[in-house]
Amino acid sequence: MISKDNYGEDHIKQLQLKSRKDPQLIERALYALGLLEALRLTGMEFIFKGGSCLMLLIPQVMRLSTDIDIIVTPGTDVEKYIAKASCLFPFIRYEEQVRIGKNNIEKRHFKFTYLSPIRKQEFYILLDVLFEENHYEELILRKIENKLLLTEGENLSVMVPSINCILGDKLTAFAPHTTGVPLRANKDLEVMKQFYDIGILIKEHTCFLDVQKTYKSIVVSEIAYRGLNINYKDVLNDTIASSIVIASRGSIGSDDYPLYLDGIRGVATHIFSERFSGEIASYRAANIIYMAACLLTETPYESIERYDEYVKDTLEQPDLKLLSKIKKVHPLQYAYLVKADRLLSEYRRTN
Repeated sequence: MISKDNYGEDHIKQLQLKSRKDPQLIERALYALGLLEALRLTGMEFIFKGGSCLMLLIPQVMRLSTDIDIIVTPGTDVEKYIAKASCLFPFIRYEEQVRIGKNNIEKRHFKFTYLSPIRKQEFYILLDVLFEENHYEELILRKIENKLLLTEGENLSVMVPSINCILGDKLTAFAPHTTGVPLRANKDLEVMKQFYDIGILIKEHTCFLDVQKTYKSIVVSEIAYRGLNINYKDVLNDTIASSIVIASRGSIGSDDYPLYLDGIRGVATHIFSERFSGEIASYRAANIIYMAACLLTETPYESIERYDEYVKDTLEQPDLKLLSKIKKVHPLQYAYLVKADRLLSEYRRTN
């Protein structure tokens, strides 16, 4: 279980010295996982999802996530469990935040208050509860442990989607003009969190079929919730177009790029283990374009071991041609663009 020392100023300051990251963000990430453990101790059945679950799925903590997202079966009486969790250390109370959504998604939002050792005053962790049947192709148990946490004794486990399935889920969330986090609603940071996580998950995923099945299941549900007159292919085209804007650094989609860039700068402060910038995002967008093209054309994703066989190829699609300059600075990512270009050329000729 998580040690009480985990919540102390000394531990947070040690992590700050090692990482040079904002101690307030480190604190919130630690307390978020403390909330996860408190929920587990209540006996409530749930699926732990969202960006925070990556802190359990991937051994190296990449991004500090500061809230908790869970899924429960419709009809679950969450109130009694949440009341119990709010009484467990380090939390002192909770309150529900009532929000009126613009769609038919059944969600509740709660704020758990704790005494912040860094701020020297009360602060909070947010919990989002989604009432929905499971859409993930595979669920696995993961212990509440990572390189940030101080633990003692036996660590508790929670149910989470596999890396493949959370990748499928995240891809539906990075479609800012359809089913994803909307770009033009002061949510540029949230949009780029999805983008960043997808880039990490693509490298870690092991089963394209699980990505595909989960994606289709969730995206159909998201389209229905929003009452949109589109299909999953429209959403994938949104993901591709948005990734091209980021890859081009505003040469395409100049109206949207400043918002993406604001999000990139914001998310960079949350990243624990590496640098992140507009330049780095532009390279990683190539792999996201390729993954979305694979889903669009129902073609299994293939990692590239050697890029030299692709560097002589030219890009055919007009929206990808402007990305050719990536070849000089990042030939591997150019190779992924070539593979995406081949798939999109065939798809667009026949659709």
